[in-house]
Amino acid sequence: MVEIQSIARSNVMDQLFSDARHRKLQKGQILIYEGDPINNLFLIADGYVKVYNIQSDGSTRIIFIYGPDDMFPMTSFLSGAGIGRYFYECMTDVQLKIMPQEKFQQALRDRIEIGEALIGYAIDINNQFLGRIEVLSVSSARRKVVALLQYLIERASFSKGNEHSYLKVPLTAQDIADMCGLTRETVSAQMLKLKKDGVISGSKTLTIDNQKLSRL
Repeated sequence: MVEIQSIARSNVMDQLFSDARHRKLQKGQILIYEGDPINNLFLIADGYVKVYNIQSDGSTRIIFIYGPDDMFPMTSFLSGAGIGRYFYECMTDVQLKIMPQEKFQQALRDRIEIGEALIGYAIDINNQFLGRIEVLSVSSARRKVVALLQYLIERASFSKGNEHSYLKVPLTAQDIADMCGLTRETVSAQMLKLKKDGVISGSKTLTIDNQKLSRL
């Protein structure tokens, strides 16, 4: 049922952005800075974009990852603030479809079914945001890393059968630390334990044993 809903929303997005202009960005390019005015909405055709903020001590906190068929920044659009709340940076090379907010608003007025699909999509994204924030607030380093791996399986992986998931985005220990709110040293120690337990393998591009991760 979830897969059917996802396909339906993808079709709606494709229709909505059918005549949008296209743009290609390179890995590491920042698309939106915190505090930027939001004049456009973006649909990812290919690649991954990370959403993060910068803490008072200068460290980076990765909050969310957008992938193919995701649209952003929905929160800024729906709130009516018109200001970017986070930084949006390309984790890989990215292909985007871009639509001005005025045109997007007109499409919503003309097509009720698009509005209904986007409400469902916005609820899903909001729930995932809340889940990420909850995980960042816990004190257990192991729980943070395990929860992050489950999140990455859902957002940025493909599977062969039901046994293993393969992440599509190369990640360093620092990337994982930024997503968990931990130091790189702590993450490295936790990842080493998970490798010894056979939960993960590989270095930057991780392979995850789904059953072992579920048992954790």
